[in-house]
Amino acid sequence: MIADAVVPIAYALKGKQHAHHLATYKFEHPSQAARGALRALGMLFLGTHRRCLEGPAGGRLTHAAVVPSTRGRTGIHPLQALLAPGLSLPFLAVAIGAHHPPDDRTFQPDRFVAPPVDGARVLLLDDTWTTGSRAQSLAHALKVSGAQAVVTVVLGRHVNGAHAGSKALVERARAAEFDLSVCALDG
Repeated sequence: MIADAVVPIAYALKGKQHAHHLATYKFEHPSQAARGALRALGMLFLGTHRRCLEGPAGGRLTHAAVVPSTRGRTGIHPLQALLAPGLSLPFLAVAIGAHHPPDDRTFQPDRFVAPPVDGARVLLLDDTWTTGSRAQSLAHALKVSGAQAVVTVVLGRHVNGAHAGSKALVERARAAEFDLSVCALDG
């Protein structure tokens, strides 16, 4: 029981601007430029592709959730603060479940807990996707709590171009012009 679809908006190449924005928007004293750029990217993508996301969800999205910080941050997650004002969805109060080391990047079915959400079609938001373990762990918790569907949207798919397995992908990404009208669900 994992996400029905995972939709990365853009690659976040290590050492490049988008990756920098994804790191600095949630600092204690956040970069306002990063916050503005990520808010615009997220809202434009969600506005353009909401119908695309409803396909794998099996209908209209009913709720939203953000993957919680596993590093002790309290209060509303910075990503929720950025995107909630522009979404017409109630946000679910999800929480950390069993303790796992902050650097653990494996799927853990007990990492998060979610309130009962019988029949919900959830838009799950995450800022960065490295292994996907945290987003998939929360998707699992949402489904255990009754979600009918979970569609994950990620602002940046983190890619390290120095990694041998990523070099060809990075070359293709650098050669292609970014086009916000293109959705990962389009094939």
